[in-house]
Amino acid sequence: MLFRELKRRKVIRTCLLYTLLCWGALQVGDILFPALGFNSDTASLYFLYLAIAGFPVTFALAWFFQITPEGIVRTMPFVERRVLSNIPPINDRRTSRAGHLFRKSAEQPDYSWILIAESGPLAGFSFGIVKEVVIGRSLECDLTVVSPHISRRHARLSLDGDQLLIADLGSSNGTVVNGYTIAENQALHHDDELRFHDIIFKINAVHSARRSAQQAADKTTFVNTSITNKN
Repeated sequence: MLFRELKRRKVIRTCLLYTLLCWGALQVGDILFPALGFNSDTASLYFLYLAIAGFPVTFALAWFFQITPEGIVRTMPFVERRVLSNIPPINDRRTSRAGHLFRKSAEQPDYSWILIAESGPLAGFSFGIVKEVVIGRSLECDLTVVSPHISRRHARLSLDGDQLLIADLGSSNGTVVNGYTIAENQALHHDDELRFHDIIFKINAVHSARRSAQQAADKTTFVNTSITNKN
């Protein structure tokens, strides 16, 4: 994980470039120092000390900042990068400011299933399920849960018509539904509990107001047009 973060922040590349520049400067210095009247060995030694002292400074700057075409910008921390790639929540019961890290949905989609995080790093967030959702530790997942007990691709939620299904994706600690470990696709129902080791989600089967209104509009209404006139 640390190596991946160093690579993402381009720290390794920056430190290697710094080392090469210092080595090149030292070679040039060996030629210029005598011409400038300096003792070559002493000047080279001082330069080496200065280069070594500058290495941790270079490391720290590379960790926090990057040089881009737009200028020097601060590198986004890992947790911010992670939540920005999650599907947008439909609500947030947390009081912290972390909710603003999720990308905003331009328009509320129609949904009939809600996944509610009861514990773990996403506790307090609810997610409307409108398509296949892969849950796991990897940044490429639709719903990333950073926990050492969660596999990179842990489980998959999918829709089969109006039915919500869950399948384990060969995770190390398994996927548990209402206390039972599952493997293949299993149908989920309202108020079911999903457990990924110590991470708990609840399932809500609901209909959004828009869906209910649409269903009501789609219903066929029969009107009795026969009128009996009594004389």
